[in-house]
Amino acid sequence: MLAEAAPDRGINMALEWQLVNGGVPAKHCEAVGLFFAREYSEAAARLEGIAEDMRIGRGMPVRGDERATASAAMLADTYGQAANAWLLGGELVRAESAIIQALSIVPEHSTLERELRIDRARIAAADEDFTLALSELEAVWAVDRNRLDILILLASAARGIENYERAASALKTYMATYPDDPAGFLELGNLKDAEGDKPAARQAWLKVLALSETGSDADAARANLERIDVAK
Repeated sequence: MLAEAAPDRGINMALEWQLVNGGVPAKHCEAVGLFFAREYSEAAARLEGIAEDMRIGRGMPVRGDERATASAAMLADTYGQAANAWLLGGELVRAESAIIQALSIVPEHSTLERELRIDRARIAAADEDFTLALSELEAVWAVDRNRLDILILLASAARGIENYERAASALKTYMATYPDDPAGFLELGNLKDAEGDKPAARQAWLKVLALSETGSDADAARANLERIDVAK
């Protein structure tokens, strides 16, 4: 995708497309380009505007004698994209508003609904509402046991409300599936640290660095190791 590989070029092409009546598709390409250019808040605002255009048919393709309007799933997906962009832009209130809008119209019991609930859990966790995050993740896990990837998020949310038993259970299942994932050992260290087992936390964080010397997981592990070393 050009918007991801070269955001500036993607944005310019989208603007040129809009000049020749590219409508909603061209605007969406511009918003995606802004997202990958890390202009998250601007991308989010554009996506919410696009959702409104799609709802009423403004800038949508003409079918027969009428302009098309978006399905509930298309609208929900667009609001979900906006929510994630607001999240990355650090605007949690607007992220929560967008994800609530998405969930209010998404088809029930759909794959998209589960994805949006996971997104809401991420937003809630970023706002330190771990009770809501855990509730959303447990709801998804209850109906889709193939979503093993969410168990690390579930473990973190459970740790956030000091439900260490649930956190350990979820993390055990996650690490059995992804045994060499640095994120798993980072969360294991976080859990052991919360439980007061500093030696086990240290070993888990050192394992993160053994698996990956760079990246956000490695940075977090180093920071945690420095913190407990200073405390010691």
